Amino acid sequence: EGALDAGALDAIARASGATHPPRAGDGGWELHVSAPHQAIPLLLEELRSRDAKVSELRTHSPTLEDVFVTLTGRALRDA
Repeated sequence: EGALDAGALDAIARASGATHPPRAGDGGWELHVSAPHQAIPLLLEELRSRDAKVSELRTHSPTLEDVFVTLTGRALRDA
């Protein structure tokens, strides 16, 4: 299995069109992209080229509250 160092993660983020730098979370990496249907094939190809093993891949669509927190920096209940 190939190791993913910071440089590899940055390359993967660029190849998949990430909107934020990748970050560690829940035993894996979190990557934010605006078009997952386009980014996932690019992401998987980049990982394959580095002999990296993918054990799980999940997508999450932001809720209205997620968007509000991102834009305002505070939760709806704090508004």
